[in-house]
Amino acid sequence: MKIMEYEQMDKQIIQGVGGKENIKSVIHCATRLRFVLYDESKADDKKIENIPGILQLVKHAGQYQIVIGGHIEDVYNKLIDMLDFDDVSNNSYNPQKLSKKQSSVDKLIETVTGILSPAIPLLAGAGMGKVLLLVLNLMGVLSSKGQTYIMLNLIFDTGYYFMPAFIGFSAAKVFKTNQILGAFIGLVTVNPNWVAMVAAGKPIHFLGLPIDLVSYSSTFIPAILSVWAMSYIEKIVKRVTPDVIKVFAEPMLIILFTAPLTFLIIGPVANLISKGIANGSMFLYNSVGMIAIPILAGLYPWLVSMGVHKALSPISIQLLISKGYDPIVRVAALCSNMSQAAANLAVGLKTKNKKLRSLALSSSATAYLGGITEPAMFGVNLKLKKPMYGAMIGGAVAGIFAGFMKMKAFVYVTPGLLSLPMWVSKTENFILPAIMTIVVSSLVTFVATWLIGFEDPVDDPDLKFEKNNANKQTNAKQTLKSPVEGKVIALSKVNDKTFSSGIMGKGIAVIPNSGKVIAPTDGKVVASFATGHAIGIHLDNNADLLIHIGIDTAELKGKYF
Repeated sequence: MKIMEYEQMDKQIIQGVGGKENIKSVIHCATRLRFVLYDESKADDKKIENIPGILQLVKHAGQYQIVIGGHIEDVYNKLIDMLDFDDVSNNSYNPQKLSKKQSSVDKLIETVTGILSPAIPLLAGAGMGKVLLLVLNLMGVLSSKGQTYIMLNLIFDTGYYFMPAFIGFSAAKVFKTNQILGAFIGLVTVNPNWVAMVAAGKPIHFLGLPIDLVSYSSTFIPAILSVWAMSYIEKIVKRVTPDVIKVFAEPMLIILFTAPLTFLIIGPVANLISKGIANGSMFLYNSVGMIAIPILAGLYPWLVSMGVHKALSPISIQLLISKGYDPIVRVAALCSNMSQAAANLAVGLKTKNKKLRSLALSSSATAYLGGITEPAMFGVNLKLKKPMYGAMIGGAVAGIFAGFMKMKAFVYVTPGLLSLPMWVSKTENFILPAIMTIVVSSLVTFVATWLIGFEDPVDDPDLKFEKNNANKQTNAKQTLKSPVEGKVIALSKVNDKTFSSGIMGKGIAVIPNSGKVIAPTDGKVVASFATGHAIGIHLDNNADLLIHIGIDTAELKGKYF
């Protein structure tokens, strides 16, 4: 797509959601725009779904989600330019703006995922950088004692080590508080002096109160809770601080109250929550992992379709931070992603619709290589419905295999062929099991999708007859009479491109004098429509004939016929 196309799409999107004045906030994830609207009833769902380039519309948990695919970044950037919000905070996710009908769980999930979403690309990039460095070391290209290795390791380590700062900055945007102070609160917990105190292990007190020696590097829950508390502290400080000293007094007081509160209470509590998430997930994995992974893999596409798969991101990230690996969420995502790709491959090879074939095969390649499945899912599988069942079967079977192989992911990144190094660590290598899982998922899904089949779509219902008989050969000429009395005109003059372009084949058009239509010659009726507006006849010379009465008469639903 080009810039002009993005502009045109964004103009239509803004109109479709009810105009700029109806937009409370908008953010984006890997493939979709996530709007929070003042009045969702003002949005025109059909208009949105008919915009070229829009794959799907999803409404969930107070968000109006428009699935676009790989061009999301460009579409979003141009959209923000057009919206021209007066305050950058308007362009942020705000949990307080969500529908009051949301449950507390929905609000919590949306808040956490809204905070983590901006940081996920950084975590994926830094994580894959560390894995690439490891692979180069194992291949003997770089020595772990060499300065190049040490410098690259330092660079990529920064992405995870200083996660509290990135999360603090992102959380401050969500909670409508000062983002620089949000990052500061995150950085306080990874200050080198604090790290040294934790390493020393000597008791520390503040105002006589003991402080738990907790390492906060590579964490995100403490930063989220601390900045949330800071947002309320800031409001109180702003109310009581005299204007004459606001410039220095406000940030000083906010820091003075928030930072000690973080070390004394919020940090230790958040640390317990973090450990609880990781240990609870591992308990379930060790108890019912062989069942849980295939179930999750089978249901994963539906979670993606509703946009709630992001709720699993905190679990996956916490497992990677606490345990060093994720044996659950990323594994299920691999099985699901590859099954979506394989279902598209089956559709692409089986369909006789050229447009669908092109879309399915290109979407399959995108899903296989990068693990981006929204184009495959929304553009093909969900629309045809039955390929989704094939993908669920293949994903579940692959989940059984992956669970048996005890696979582990060591980086938070979308699973695909290009991200295979995510299955390698210094002590373990699951690349071969990952490849085998991809093969299992692909084979089972492909066969299931092929056998289950699907209704091969066409551009117009009347094309079904023509396409189903396109390969038949006629044996001899056959004279036809006009099926209706009236004036004969060239087919090219008909105000319907389906016929005037000749895509249906050669023919004539008749402006009728009466409403009686008769068979033009001998033959067998092989296609009819409940609406009565068209009929297909197989002639004695093996040719096929379509008689179509009127333009857009299918919309009459049989009335007058």
